[in-house]
Amino acid sequence: MGASARLGWAAGVVAPRPGERVLEVGCGHGVLVALLAERAGEVVGVDRSPTMVTAAGRRNRAAVEARRVRLQAAALHEADLGPHPFDVVVSFNVRALCDPAQEVTWDVVSRVLAPAGRVVVASSVMTPGAEGDVVATVARLAGDRGLAVVAVHRGATAPFASVAVELRRPADADRG
Repeated sequence: MGASARLGWAAGVVAPRPGERVLEVGCGHGVLVALLAERAGEVVGVDRSPTMVTAAGRRNRAAVEARRVRLQAAALHEADLGPHPFDVVVSFNVRALCDPAQEVTWDVVSRVLAPAGRVVVASSVMTPGAEGDVVATVARLAGDRGLAVVAVHRGATAPFASVAVELRRPADADRG
């Protein structure tokens, strides 16, 4: 129940528009993929775990068959993301987007993001003070690739509060 509440909140923050291409980094069981696919034009989910991608495929079978969802078991920097950019890149509790040692992940995000696209990095806040650390780390790592924080969303989700850092390239921040 708690994961669904958190991922439902995250889907509301992302709020993809019809026709948008969305990339979920670390798609796990495919719960957020399913929520995003209800609104987006196409959702691509990538996860390192073949077991998780298999579960996501079962959960999203109809959308996969309709070619609205594509899933891939791979590290993001090894994934075949195709030639078209993404309007939104999203993650929830993906350590690689908050770990300075995993900067290659941000290189890929920056490369595949559409010029007017946005990135939403969401995380559970499990300890006091963690929210500030997440926001600062994401801002620095994304900032090194020309992305700026345009909003910080906070959710009173169970069993832990959630935070989502929304980023865009500065030239696009005014277009909201």
